[in-house]
Amino acid sequence: MTTTKWVIDAVKLGELRGVPAELVYLEDRSRRTVSMPLVMFVLRSGKRTVIVDTGGPADEEQIRSMIPFGYAVREPERIENALDRLGVDPSEVSLVVNTHLHWDHCSNNDVFPNAEVLVQQAELDFAAAPDTAHHQAYGIQDGRVPPFARCSDRIRALDGPSEITAGLGVVPLPGHSPGSQGVRVDTGDGTFVITGDCVDTFDNWDNRGAATPLPSGRFTDLPAFRASLARLKGTGWTPLPSHDHAVVEKGAFGY
Repeated sequence: MTTTKWVIDAVKLGELRGVPAELVYLEDRSRRTVSMPLVMFVLRSGKRTVIVDTGGPADEEQIRSMIPFGYAVREPERIENALDRLGVDPSEVSLVVNTHLHWDHCSNNDVFPNAEVLVQQAELDFAAAPDTAHHQAYGIQDGRVPPFARCSDRIRALDGPSEITAGLGVVPLPGHSPGSQGVRVDTGDGTFVITGDCVDTFDNWDNRGAATPLPSGRFTDLPAFRASLARLKGTGWTPLPSHDHAVVEKGAFGY
């Protein structure tokens, strides 16, 4: 019997700049700011391609109306150019997984016209009617269809952990948002987990040598966040954080 193995390419789709560190590292009091790449993960095994998270908009009007920080998308970081470099035809992608439905993880779902989109039901429920404090994160504005709703006819809601296909699975990681999920990827170089915003950076994960990783300062349920991090730490999987420059600088995993 053969075991399906995947390879992972991490692609930068723009960068948030001037983000207060307290939003990335819980209770950071340094008053410093940080930059954060937006990352799309391209998973491939044989002839199949699966996309995890699709980044934010490149349209200047949308950027100005949605985003409170500095935000830049260089020409090579536009999603169509990134996919072209990897030789990926978006019309041939059959599956997109969103770790959650904040605008910086799902704004380009509609680039993949034939893809089913997998999301946790708990995330869909919350995104449909979040409290006002979370409207901006979900891209909810008067007169605009939020990014997560543009492909609503192609969304398949999951309720808990699920095996997507051979070598790929999702695991719920609530806390940052109610329906956050990670994606387990079996590769020839071990098992990785795409963490979504359960883990923003490797500094969160390492937490200065503490037993458990450090949550970010953006959450809907801090105790659930801490429990998700503890559970993730216990798996032994290698994390791929969602907003760490080191991830896109290395770029390729499992090869």
